[in-house]
Amino acid sequence: MDALYQVTEVLLSEAKKLGADFAVCAVSESEKREFNVDGGRFSLMRTLFDRNVSLTVLREHRNGSVHVNRFDEEALKKAVAECMAACESAEPDEAWEFAKGPIDETFTDGTPECDTDKLFARTKELMEQISERHPKILMEQMITEHSAGRVIYRNTDGVCYRTLSGSYSFQLMYSAHEGEKSTSFFGSGVTLADLDKPIIECAFLERELTDIERQLDTQALEGKFIGTALLAPSALTEIVLDTMLGNFMTDGSLIDGTSIWKDKLNEQVADPRFSLSLTPRADYVVDGRRYTEEGYPAENCDLIRGGRLVSFALSQYGANKTGFQRAATDGWNLTVPAGDQSLDSIIAGIDRGILVMRFSGGSPAASGEFSGVAKNSFLIENGKIAGALTETMISGCVPDMLNQIRAISSDVLRDGFMSLPYMAFDGVTISGK
Repeated sequence: MDALYQVTEVLLSEAKKLGADFAVCAVSESEKREFNVDGGRFSLMRTLFDRNVSLTVLREHRNGSVHVNRFDEEALKKAVAECMAACESAEPDEAWEFAKGPIDETFTDGTPECDTDKLFARTKELMEQISERHPKILMEQMITEHSAGRVIYRNTDGVCYRTLSGSYSFQLMYSAHEGEKSTSFFGSGVTLADLDKPIIECAFLERELTDIERQLDTQALEGKFIGTALLAPSALTEIVLDTMLGNFMTDGSLIDGTSIWKDKLNEQVADPRFSLSLTPRADYVVDGRRYTEEGYPAENCDLIRGGRLVSFALSQYGANKTGFQRAATDGWNLTVPAGDQSLDSIIAGIDRGILVMRFSGGSPAASGEFSGVAKNSFLIENGKIAGALTETMISGCVPDMLNQIRAISSDVLRDGFMSLPYMAFDGVTISGK
């Protein structure tokens, strides 16, 4: 850490020397040990090293930033000069604001030291278990890795964070094959603090592998109807949560005034059973965020509580531009609390609808209206899974869906980054041939 601290010292002192009113930098070193599996076979083992420097300066309310990957003094001083030049050409904006000290914190998170032998053993075990339990699955690519990093974040107002962190991750891309039949690809992933149990038992991996195998025999949906969309956690994120945050709750949409929720703070915007929080400090989040980009300590915070909008996901800059309060974190470790129904009981209560595991579509409109393809999906009829579907179109409006929640599952996916259930929404348009 001493070498990284010295880099920050050069950056901050040089910035002040060149006339900066304020400067903030983050200096990091990372190491990644990685195994690759392609087409079901080990194809690569490698160790990657990386260095990164980010610097932001303010002068007369102008902001300039630069990123480099060298630590030598000549490169650092050149980077500061470039940053100051960028600052001089920027428009003044009094909304820029960063944390003030004194803050001096040191954190160790996750598993900074890699057990390479165990990582290889768990990777090999996972391949063997998938081959044995799911013989129709073709592992198109699997990347298993341990990532460790050292970071020092400092600013000229007395803020300093030192973090040492590490985690294991398993990222799988696969499809099912039988004779001439094959399915669309699907991705599963999990981030872990340790390798204490078989990877196939983590997150929803076993369930997702089984569901993809069930999609070898598909049917085309005839016609069009308005029904229930049961969204798996990945589809819930793609369709609903990303739209809520990106279109209604974060800096861009609130600053430019396009958010349809800009006047809804402390009002009911969703079914009372629905809540959404940002949870970087939750015990199920691996290597969660410790501080924001502006240097404030990162804490858990509610955005929607009991269906009521209680906070926007704003940075301090966004808060200054809009007059609303800054969120307690700027990370997207999302948590939606579990409901009281099992996945099976939710399906049993649906007359006609669709189970969507993955979604492919364009960016939703500012209003939250969306349209796209339900990938890896299943038809639900009379309370039962009626079969896998070929790619089927679904469309709807996210704000309307939030007020037409049929059910929230007690089954929750925890992948080391988020904690999300399945959710069923009425009033979604489902279109076939």
